[in-house]
Amino acid sequence: MTQLLMLGQELNWQVLELRRAKADAAEAHASDHEALERRVIATADKIQRELLAMVRFDPERLFGIGGPIGPTIDALGDLLVAIDKIRQDTLTDSVTLPSTLVSFQGLLQEFCDETSPVAA
Repeated sequence: MTQLLMLGQELNWQVLELRRAKADAAEAHASDHEALERRVIATADKIQRELLAMVRFDPERLFGIGGPIGPTIDALGDLLVAIDKIRQDTLTDSVTLPSTLVSFQGLLQEFCDETSPVAA
């Protein structure tokens, strides 16, 4: 879970950097924007791989401690949809990227909090 949260924070910083570069469009080159966009998408891809690896290689974690699998699968699906939306917003220069990122961060934090084992 820690890796997912760290990647989520990295994605947040990269989106902020991309927004800052777009605001200073007069000073930046198109290649700089493309490089920043590639970094955002690469981090989104890393997050998606981490989420999918949890299911593929560690199914016991997916079940949680005595919890039903349905909500976990639903949350995982919501996260994958949010990651795809971040990719789309990044590539289309959408003004909704910041709100999409905030929504994703909330989903990620909730997912990590709910699937973390609780000490007895």
